[in-house]
Amino acid sequence: MKRTKINLRPFFSLVNIIIIVLAILPSIAFSQDKILSKKIVYEVDIMKPRIEQTKQKDSIVYDYIVDRRFWWQSIDAIMADIRVGKMSLMNFEHDTISYNNVVKNLKAAYKKQFNDSLSDKGVNKLLEEEIRAIRFEEEWTYNPETMLINKRVIGYNPVITKDSIMLVDIDKNDSELKPKQFFRFELGWIYPLGAPTLKDTLCIARNIHFTIPIYNPKPYHWWDSHLEAEYSVPYFESYIQKAEEGKIRVYAEPISTEAYNKAEIIKRRQFEMKIAIDNVDKAGNSSEKDTIIKGNYNSDNISNLRFGDEWFFDIQTKQFIKMANYLSPMVEIKGLDGSLRGLMPIYYIRRR
Repeated sequence: MKRTKINLRPFFSLVNIIIIVLAILPSIAFSQDKILSKKIVYEVDIMKPRIEQTKQKDSIVYDYIVDRRFWWQSIDAIMADIRVGKMSLMNFEHDTISYNNVVKNLKAAYKKQFNDSLSDKGVNKLLEEEIRAIRFEEEWTYNPETMLINKRVIGYNPVITKDSIMLVDIDKNDSELKPKQFFRFELGWIYPLGAPTLKDTLCIARNIHFTIPIYNPKPYHWWDSHLEAEYSVPYFESYIQKAEEGKIRVYAEPISTEAYNKAEIIKRRQFEMKIAIDNVDKAGNSSEKDTIIKGNYNSDNISNLRFGDEWFFDIQTKQFIKMANYLSPMVEIKGLDGSLRGLMPIYYIRRR
């Protein structure tokens, strides 16, 4: 069903406009900041799938983690300009791809995956309902006083996805139904030019919460979810040092009312790990003994970053504008067998 477009020209107050301007003007926002990445690419899901079980059937339901109406209004504005040639879709090397070729490739990919032909009406349905993720290419800098990261969006790539219900093993004795991505198609990269005008701006998300990896071992894809150690290690070391020296306030959660004190900050980085050590007695007999090893997480242990972002979309220039509400470096928690048990935020810093 086609959505009704809404003109929200007076949507923002003067205060919000001033905040956005301060975030995007390079001469103000980046002049004293340090570089963290000249080019980083990562993907963010716009909605999360879940299975809704009824007596009749099981189906997949999508929960939006952005404002649903404003997200689709933004996508409609982008696609309208692409269809009439005001904007171009490109590959990652900045070679232009015609819209007709994109549609042709989408139909071919759909045919290969589903063994079914996709009509023009079906293409429009995918574009209007099933763009469920978006890739961003960005430049990151950070304020050395607050350690908050500033993101300048260079380009973006809308991604069509379709999910199916799969039976997934939880352990040897149990399994459960889970949604799993079954089809994926990247429309192409869009690189808007010029500064946002801020005359017709939508708030896509007041706070979108997501976690991304920051080190990618895949050859020839250094930009994909990857920060260069030359810039990232000094950032994380300074982050930890400033927290322990009390130069920045850090929190257990983004919504915590009280900041960590020094003892809590130091304890947060400490960990204990049980390992089995082989002991050999004088007679040459060997035995295993469990030993507890204590240590501290440092910059080498950080593998992910968790963000809470505020996203805006400038309709006239088709640009995304971002501000980090909060962030935390994440460390991997592993079991004795080396398996990943989960990710733990060290501590959060926040904008307000």
